[in-house]
This record gives sequence, structure tokens and C-alpha cells, in this order.
Amino acid sequence: MKCKHCQLNFKQEQMIKKNENYFCCKGCESVYEILQENNLEEFYEKLGNQTLTPATIKHIHKNYEKYIQKTKEGFSEIFLLIEEIHCAACIWLNEKILIKSDGIIEVDINSISHKARVVFDDSIISIAKIIQNIENIGYKASVYLPTKNEQRATQTKRDFYAKLIVAIACVMNIMWISVAKYAGFFSGMEEETKDILHFAEFILCSPVLFYTGSVFYKNAYYALKFKNVNMDTLVISGASLAYIYSVWAMFSRASQVYFDSVAMIICFVFVGKYLELLSKKKALDTLDHLRSFLTNEVRVLKNDKIENIDVEEVKIGDIIELKEGDRILIDGVCIGGNISLDVSSLSGESLPLDIQKDDVIYSASLVLSGNALYKANALYKDSKLAKIITLLENSSTKKAKIEKLVQQVSKYFSPVILTCALLCFAFTYFIANLGFEESMIRMVSVLIIACPCALALATPVCSLMAISTGLKEKILFKEAGVVEDLSKCDIAVFDKTGVLTKASLEVKKGFLDERLNKNELLNFLHLTNHPVAKSILKFLNEKIDNRIKFEKVQNFQARGYKAFLGKDEFLGGNEKFLKENHIQVQEFQTTHFIFTKNKKVMAIFELEDNIREYSKELIEFIKEQKMAIYMLTGDNFYATSKIAQELKIKNFEALCMPEDKMQMINRLNQQGKVLMVGDGVNDALALAYAGVGISLKEGSEIAMENSDIILLKNDLKSLQKAIQIAKKTYQIIKQNLAFSLFYNALSMPLAFFGLINPLIAALSMSFSSIIVILNALRIKK
Repeated sequence: MKCKHCQLNFKQEQMIKKNENYFCCKGCESVYEILQENNLEEFYEKLGNQTLTPATIKHIHKNYEKYIQKTKEGFSEIFLLIEEIHCAACIWLNEKILIKSDGIIEVDINSISHKARVVFDDSIISIAKIIQNIENIGYKASVYLPTKNEQRATQTKRDFYAKLIVAIACVMNIMWISVAKYAGFFSGMEEETKDILHFAEFILCSPVLFYTGSVFYKNAYYALKFKNVNMDTLVISGASLAYIYSVWAMFSRASQVYFDSVAMIICFVFVGKYLELLSKKKALDTLDHLRSFLTNEVRVLKNDKIENIDVEEVKIGDIIELKEGDRILIDGVCIGGNISLDVSSLSGESLPLDIQKDDVIYSASLVLSGNALYKANALYKDSKLAKIITLLENSSTKKAKIEKLVQQVSKYFSPVILTCALLCFAFTYFIANLGFEESMIRMVSVLIIACPCALALATPVCSLMAISTGLKEKILFKEAGVVEDLSKCDIAVFDKTGVLTKASLEVKKGFLDERLNKNELLNFLHLTNHPVAKSILKFLNEKIDNRIKFEKVQNFQARGYKAFLGKDEFLGGNEKFLKENHIQVQEFQTTHFIFTKNKKVMAIFELEDNIREYSKELIEFIKEQKMAIYMLTGDNFYATSKIAQELKIKNFEALCMPEDKMQMINRLNQQGKVLMVGDGVNDALALAYAGVGISLKEGSEIAMENSDIILLKNDLKSLQKAIQIAKKTYQIIKQNLAFSLFYNALSMPLAFFGLINPLIAALSMSFSSIIVILNALRIKK
């Protein structure tokens, strides 16, 4: 009797009966119930007559919970590594099985790293059930750890290299035998000698087909198992048919053998696969550099002793020791000692940064010299390094629109080619009467030459190269799709302060009342991180005598802020804010800050912008790209028009509230694709609503969260490079797609009419893939 889940035969008395169903063990019974609960009975239809290994209930890791994060919407999010994925069909199956499970909100699987991002409702489905669902269909799932993924990638590369060496060694020897065999055709050769040469080719061809070609067999098997046809199905079908025919021809002595063609087909196509693997590895080299920061432990001071503890276990407030050569993994504040840091990995700053007591320490830095203790002010998962790595690893998970379209085409491409190959055989054999050998050779040529490798590689390799090149230029694309979106932007919108002008304004005029208590002013200015307050503190250049704790602090976006000290009311902000609070002040044309105590003006500061380096060149470049330019700012009209005039920007809006910027972006969205560049809290809404949002690294956290691209070097030249990379990438993607379609349209008729043999077909197919990869590498320039 068959087990309801694994479909293996057992004696009835050995089985467990439940609701008229029989199971071989508790594991299979549990798995069956899980599939029913999640409406996944379709799995058994796809399984068909295949059998499974009896399921075992695995112990779920107790610490899975610490890897679960919360999304903005309040759902749970976890990153898993799915092993045993062989091809696009495997990814499709895993995504389909997961998304059909009750409680799963979103699933994205990275086709390169096999990292799955799963968003779920933990009140409906647990992480244990999610992992069990994946394992039910023959895959292995575990929490994604970058170090584990790196080991897996290294092992894959080694396996590919071993198979490539075997293929090359065998093919080189087959080529020598082929030279002797073909020379013998003209000079005369005894049948026995020819048989020996054929058998030698058979011996050398077999490991190439069954060892090196095992990759194609495995991928083709999984594709067919789930009723799909991919490029590996076409390659291995053609090679296997030629091999079987050659074995028959060798023993029957009825015709020519094609062992040399079979070995070369597998070898050439495998070389293409290996180059694809290397190109992906090369594209991820920068990410590997960031991953080199990842170590399992840090040194933490506990009970007056230094202990090595797991980086995930470090809590806010823990004291961490730093020595020369250490890589910093967690953000914090120095509490003692002096160190020199290399911060070039993310900021691009080549000069070392000297850190003393009370200085902020960011992760992704390297200690060049010195020793220090610092206090962690964030968990590892919230540190800048962890966030950057997470964003980068996810950047190729969400695919570009054009890539999704290509995948749809590729899905139908292989079945169409398989049908064409069968029609070619039928036409040649039954209608043209050219014989079985010629018909078979033509069919094999059609199968091999029309593989959709180049079509499938056209977009993802380019996206990878764009993301990698961007990061080397200190530009972080959060998603692959952003590259395509940026290339299509025809409207550029800029915030003024902190983007087109320097974040630090310069105080030009200052008025201080005789009754002013400077200590109160200094403490009040420290209540905010606004650029205006920072500039005034720099202008005053005085230290606080004693700290004052203000009460009831209220912030009013783009206008000012209010605080109380006992019964005294303090206000600070612009002219508009003071008038709202019934305080009469003069009108200002420049950027200004007015400080009042109990409705009396105690200090006035007038400030001016300094245009950021490369602003003028950037505006000129964007005009050359035929993009419309707008500037939106919360600053006053005079200051805004002065900067607009200097930068030759015709369209600008002053005194913009966050909602005003958002509404303007919405209106511009009706006219074209909008690129928005901002850095402040007041830009967050506009960045979220723009087609592509870009923020600078020194921008606010909320601005960076709502942007699609982060300029890690914090300069505008990076923005020009980002636009150039995006446009070049999209141009090369279109070139690759055009070449792929032209190649297939030209090569198929040639193979159909017998003008190309299988060996030339394999060379052409591999060459087309190599051209696509080499063309994608041009993005680096």
C-alpha cells in the first residue's frame, strides 16, 4: 500500500491510518496536514508518479526568532537560503508554493544567491511551517547567513572548475583522435583501426556527457518534473540523441559516429555556463568586499573582563574593544582611547579619520592604528554596514520590468524550439526522404543552436554589472529595477539646502540682545539637528557652560520649534513661525533664524547658502540629457531665487511644506518619469512618491529609507555617474536583446536546412552567450 505523502509502498500493518489515508510515518502525516492547511494539494498533481523520501520532522532552531524583522506595515520578514535550486523552474516553483500558503504576503528569490525574502503574517503562519513547506518539495531552507552563502558559492565554483577540466582534457584528446580518423578517410584505413578509434572516442566522450553534462541532466530533470522545458532540456536532448545514435552506429558499423561533436557540444556550452558563473562572481566582488567585514564575534567588556561574543548578541549600551586591524561591525560612540579609521569602504573618503572620546563610530570602518573602547548605540541588524549589505543583496531580487518581460518570452521559447526540432525531423525524414542520420543531425542542430541562453542572460547580467559598478563608484541602487527606471527619467527635481547647496549655511549677519543668556541659546540650538542651527553654533563657536533640560519640546516642520524651561517659553524659527505665534518681526529676504524668550526677540541670524561643489556641472549635464529641471525648497523666495539664478534653473518653488513637495511630485508624475533628489525629513514624502528617489548619505534616516538610490560619497558627481550608468545599462540591455533575437532568427533556418552541423551549432550558441556577457562588461567603463 502506498503512503499518501511519499507514495512509497509499505505493508498495511506498518502504516498509520488517519481519515481514510495511510502514512508510513508521523513525518509524512504531519507534512500532508501542513499542505492541506495551506491549500497546496496541487503539489501531489505536479509530483505525478514520482516518489519522495519519507519526511522527517526536523527540530526548528530556537533562535530563528532573532532573525525575524518587522516591516513598515507591521508584518514579519525573514531571509532564507534555499539550497538545491538548479534553474529558473526551481525558483518559480518555490515562489508559487510559498505565495499560495496562507499568511505569506510577499516572496522574492534572488536567482544568483538563492536568497529568499519572505514577508508573512506571524499570526497565521509560523517560520517553522514556511521552512517545512519548502522542504516538502525537495529543497532545503535555512536562515540566510552571508558567510554560509559565500562558502556555498565557493564550493559551486570548485565543482564547475573540476567538471570543466575533465571536459577540456577529454575534448583535446578526442580532437587528436578525430584528426587521425579524418586523415585516414583520405589515405585509407582498415575497419579494425577505425573501430578502435571510435571506441576511444566513446570512452573519452562518456565522462564529458555524464560527468560534466550532469549539470544539464539535473536541471533538465527538474524542469520536466514540473512540466517545464528550459535551455538545459534542449542541450542535453540534442547531445543525448547524438550519443545514443553514435553508440548504435559504432556497434552496427552502419554509419558515422558523432562522439567528437557530443563532447564538444557539452564542453562549449559548459564553458559558457562557467563564464556566466564567473561574470556573476565578478559582479558581486564589491559585495564580497563588504562581506569580508563580517565576523562572528566581537570583543565586549563584561564584568571588567573582555569576552568574545556573537555579533548578533551585542546589545545597545555594551562596551566594545577596538584594536589595530579590527573591522567595525556595529555603530556606536567612542568613550575612551584614540584610533585612526579607514572609512573608504562606504564613503570613498581616502584620508584616515581620527576618532577621540565622544566621536561617532560607524560600522564598515577599519581600525588602522590605536586602541579604543566604544559604546554600541545600535544592534548589529540596525547598523549602517548591515543595512547596506541587506539593501545590496536585495538589489537584484526585485527584477526590472524588461527582465520580467524577457522571462515571460523565455518561458514559451524553449517549448517552441522543441516543437520546431521535431517538425524538422519529421519534414526531413518523412517528406524530404533524406534518411534517418541526416534528419537526426538536423534536429540536434536546431535544438542546440536556438537555446535561449543569450536571451535569458541579456538583462540579469547587465543589472548585476550596473549594481556592482554603482557600488564601486559609491552609488547604492536598492533594486535592479531602479536602474531601468532611472534611465527613463525625463524630469529632475532637487531640494535646495543640503543638495544643490552645502548643508552648512554661513551666518552673514548676527544680532544679539544685551539681555540674552547665551547658555540658554546654545542649549536651545542643540535641541535640533537642522543645518541652520548647526551653522549658528559654528558661528558662535562657544562651549556650553552647563546643560539645561528643556521641557515640552515641539517641532514644526519647515518653520521652527518651541520649548519650555519652567514658565519661560522659548521659540526659534523663521519669520512666518513667529508671526503664527503672535510675535511681530521685520520681513527677511534671506534665510534667517529668530530666537525669542517669552515673546521677546533675543537674537537674529541671517544666513546664506554656499553652492555645493559640482552643482553647476550637474545642472548642465542634466540639461544635455533633455531633462526638465525643478527646484523645491522650504526656504524663502529671495534665497531660493538667488540660487536658481546662479544655477540657471527656471522652474522653482519656495516656502514648500513637505505636503507641497509631494503634491508637486504628483503633478509632475502626470507629465513624465520624475527623479527626486533630497536629504531631509521634509523630503521623505516627495522621495517616496517620485519615480526614482535619491538621497545623500548624510541625509536623514527617513530620507534614505524612502529613497531608491543612496549616494554614499555624498557628492553630486555621483549622481551624474548614476544617470550615466543607468542609461548605458539600458542601452546595452536593448543591444543584447536585439542581438539575441537576431541570432535566433538567423541561425534556426540555417540549422533547419542542414547548413550548420551540431558542432558549429554548439560553438555558435556558446559564442552568442559570451558576446552578451562581454557586452555587459562594457558597463564598467
